[in-house]
Amino acid sequence: MIDLEHLDKYVAGDEALRDEILSIFAEQASALEEKFSVTATDEGWRNVAHALKGASRGVGAWALGDLCEEAESMIGEIAGKSERRAAILVSIRQKVTAALSEVRRIRNLAA
Repeated sequence: MIDLEHLDKYVAGDEALRDEILSIFAEQASALEEKFSVTATDEGWRNVAHALKGASRGVGAWALGDLCEEAESMIGEIAGKSERRAAILVSIRQKVTAALSEVRRIRNLAA
């Protein structure tokens, strides 16, 4: 779920820094997940998707980042926009839950 090799490039083996970054990611992911709404304006939807994409890719949560990239495109006049947003939002929430579980597991291993 989280690419520790990718993350290690930024922390150079510093477990305390890794844990701090993972903690920040967990806070951001939780807050951004709460802001996602199928009925959001296009700008609001895109901004939340973009922010979560960046946070996810920063720690190597590639699958979540990819879903958020797909969600970013769900703006404008597209057929079934609400239904498509609802479907991807379910997947995003599942990936956020999995990523947060992985963060807890990684941090517990270091403790």
